[in-house]
Order: sequence, then structure tokens, then C-alpha cells
Amino acid sequence: MGFAAASLEGFPYRGSGTGGFATEALSRRRVNAGGHTRGPGGAVIDCNKGMVTFNVDDKEHTVYFPKRIDKKGKMKKFKFGELFKKATTSTGRPSRASTQIRRSYNEDVIAPSFAPEEDHGAPNASSFPCYEFLTNAGILDDFFTLVNRAGLATYVGDERGQYYRLTKVFVESFKFHNTEYEPTVAFKIYDIPVTMKLEEFCCALGIAPVGTARRIDDNPRDLLELYRGITGDDCRTIQRGKIRNIQLPAIKYFAYYIGTSILGRENTSNISSYHLAFLNVALTGETPYHLGSLIARRLSSRGPIFGGTIALRILTHLDIPLDSNDVPLTPRKLDIAAMKSHRFVTTDSTIDNMVYRMLFADGNEKEIPLPQQGLFNIDRQSWSLTKEVVEEHMKIQEFHQQHDSENAEPSYDYTVTYPDVSSSTYMEPGRSSSYYEDTTSWGPWE
Repeated sequence: MGFAAASLEGFPYRGSGTGGFATEALSRRRVNAGGHTRGPGGAVIDCNKGMVTFNVDDKEHTVYFPKRIDKKGKMKKFKFGELFKKATTSTGRPSRASTQIRRSYNEDVIAPSFAPEEDHGAPNASSFPCYEFLTNAGILDDFFTLVNRAGLATYVGDERGQYYRLTKVFVESFKFHNTEYEPTVAFKIYDIPVTMKLEEFCCALGIAPVGTARRIDDNPRDLLELYRGITGDDCRTIQRGKIRNIQLPAIKYFAYYIGTSILGRENTSNISSYHLAFLNVALTGETPYHLGSLIARRLSSRGPIFGGTIALRILTHLDIPLDSNDVPLTPRKLDIAAMKSHRFVTTDSTIDNMVYRMLFADGNEKEIPLPQQGLFNIDRQSWSLTKEVVEEHMKIQEFHQQHDSENAEPSYDYTVTYPDVSSSTYMEPGRSSSYYEDTTSWGPWE
């Protein structure tokens, strides 16, 4: 069935003269079975063609409107309500309003944001460095160079146990008030509310309270240049960058350590301006950013709970006794297993045979045996390497290894066997020889 010309108001028309719309006259007519009807003044209505032709004051006019839709035929293909659902479905990305929780890579919300009442996750133990891994990988000295330049030697050396309730209450209650003249932090140690100056907070952690405490802008030029310098010119923004893109192993290991131990709550995959601010101090010795304020901002954000070492150092600083009923957290180290999960080394690496996974800006990866002090020294002019430099270094190293093995002196067996002699009666000097015994045991001279 076609739809009748119940109202033509609002549809454009084309014709000669100044006629206008014939809505009043046509609205009382019905469409016959063929989809045609005739109105006053000889008007011919054709609903199938979507037009009406009529005469007004001896002038012909035409009005166009939507063609007939065979509703019955169309509706047979859909269940009730399905037609309207399909008409409103979008194939594009969801709108901001339709997404309840949106993942953000902003430096202040690098972990998903949750409402306070939803953030009741179990605390995670902060990770300690694994010195066996660092030694066998050949990056121990470089790692501690970064630690000392950043002023974190006291903090890194604190490997005391961490505790469940202490960490959870401290982190979930933590607030940072960055006032212009006297920034403060507020938190709870168990049931004890505490407010202290940011300067005292830094003192408790063993971090120098220097640099600006203002919020870091999005993609600051100095940190963006640093990120590209340590990743081989990765063109991503800071918020989309990855720790895995860092090329030198000592710098990458230091960034992973910062992620779970220094910054309290942190996504251990993505890099942020907070990581880069610490790396900037560790690599250049410059302190434009207030590291204590970065830790405070991270603790006051929402996400997975870390920060056991921070909570314990604050408790010790305030001379508050540890709850004897508090449960210790299982210690964690950035050992070979942890670094495999971070794709730092290959999955078949062992503590005595490590193969480093070096990622380049174009997405290619090269596997390099560790240690490689000559290739990965952080005191080199550039903190990243091209594939050509790496390949040339590996060729030279392979040549020297092959040359050394060819020039090595063969091992000879210097044992001499004399004929008709079954064994030697010569005794090696030692405690078993009477030469070394007390002279009173000797017999008298004959």
C-alpha cells in the first residue's frame, strides 16, 4: 500500500507561477489500489513516482515528495523493533558518552580511572633490583650510575619487608595538595591520619626536594626529545610510548624499576612523563622537575596499588610501630623471570646465557647476547643505536671471537710414561712427607 497525500506541507515543489502548496485540497483524498487519485482542479496524484501535478489559476504545478514504500514487504524481513535498531546503529568508533570507562594514557591517569568506592584491589609488593641478573647482563655499574645520579641510593638500598594493610591504607588514603607556597601530602598510617609538608615527605624517602612541583605539561619539549633520544627516534607521543622501546638495557631496566617501586602506582608497560623526568635526572644530572611531587601525584591517582617501600619509610620516619598482625607481602624482584615477562630477554634465556631483545623505531627487533659493555655503555654519546651500528659491532665481535679461537694454543698432555716402570715412587712435598714432620720423629744417626 502507498501512503496517501495526507499532508504535503514542507515538501519542495517545482512548477510555473506562484501557486504554492495544494495541501488542503489534497489532504482529503485517498489513494486507490494503483497508487493514483485525482484531486480538485484536475490534480493528478501519483504516489509511486513521488509527485503531484495540479492546476491553479490555469497554471500547472508539480510537487515532489518521498516515493511510496512498500511497508508490508519490508517489514517481513525484520522482527518488531529490529528495523529501528538497525537504523540507529553506527559502524564508527563509540562516542565518549557511550563508554563507561575509557583508558587514558595521560601522564596523570596512566592507569584506568576508578571511582573511590571501586578501588579496593589488593596491594602489590614493590619490586627490588636483582643483582645477579644485573651482573650477568653486564649492566650493574650502569644501573647504579643512574641510581646515584637520580639521588636514589638510599631508597634503592632499602629492601625491608612490605606489609598488606599498611600499604593498602596508605595508598588508598593518599592525597596531594599542591598549594603555591607550601605543598602538603595527607594520608593514613593504619588508622592514624597524617598531614606533612612535601619537603618532609621527600626527606623521609631520601629524595632531594628540588625542582618545580608544577604539573608537567602534555609532551614537554625536553622530555619528548629525551624519549626520542633513548628510543632511536620513535615518533610516538609520550603518552603512547612504551618502556620496551628504550634501546639501552640499563636505561630500560631502570625505567621498569621506577614503574613499580619509585612511582608507587604505575602501568609497567607504558612510559609517561614521570618516567622521563626521573630518567632526565639520571642521564643528565639536571633537576628541573620535583621528583617528590611526581611520586605524590602518582600515589594520589587511582589504579593498581604499589608503594609498600614508600609506606614503610614513612612509618619509620614518623616512629609509628608496625602492626604485629599485619601480613607481609611476598617479595618481588626484577629477576630473569620478570624480565622475560617484560620481553627484555628472550623466553629461552637463562641467568648464565641471556639474549637481549632490542627494538628499533621501525618495529624490527634484533636479538643480542649479553653482556655487551662496549655496545651498551650509557656514557656513550648517543643513548640509542641504529641497526647498522649494531650489525657492524656484532660482525667485528664475531670476527675477533673466531680469530682468537684459531690462534689459541693447543692443549698438550705433558705426562711422560717410561717403559718398564709401573709407577713413580716420587712424593710431592706436602704434609704427608716426613720432611714436614717434627724432627723428633726421626730415628737416631747410625
